Amino acid sequence: MKFETLNELILALILWITTYTNYPEPQNQIIIQSIDQKELSELACGRPCEIMAYTPMNEKSKIYLIKELDPLNDVCHQGILLHEIIHVIQEENNFASNYEDKTKKHLREMNALVNHNIFLSHHGKKILYSNGFAAKFKKNKNTINDLYC
Repeated sequence: MKFETLNELILALILWITTYTNYPEPQNQIIIQSIDQKELSELACGRPCEIMAYTPMNEKSKIYLIKELDPLNDVCHQGILLHEIIHVIQEENNFASNYEDKTKKHLREMNALVNHNIFLSHHGKKILYSNGFAAKFKKNKNTINDLYC
């Protein structure tokens, strides 16, 4: 599905979330900031890492997306943005907040990944899991698997 503006896409993703999950609409406006991958990995991981999107704890309505993503035109990238919007809504609604921080973070991530995968399945795609986390599907130049994001 292609979109004209980022706001149009965000509204469509929020509509999907409120239709297919028990989450309400976010209370605050979602702010998307495009960032270099190297800068994002330092911000989120404190070292080089393969992160593509991040919702920081101290900026609860802000989502960082690496500049290489094209969510207006790529359903795989839309799934990444949907995943991060879910994190914003989880924080606003104190999802799993009665658990200690490590467990809360794990429960939030697993819930976002499940919904991310359901969203992608509605578009004939899916993400690969490894040990309960999203993993990169290794593509070589002789094998193209359009099923996986």
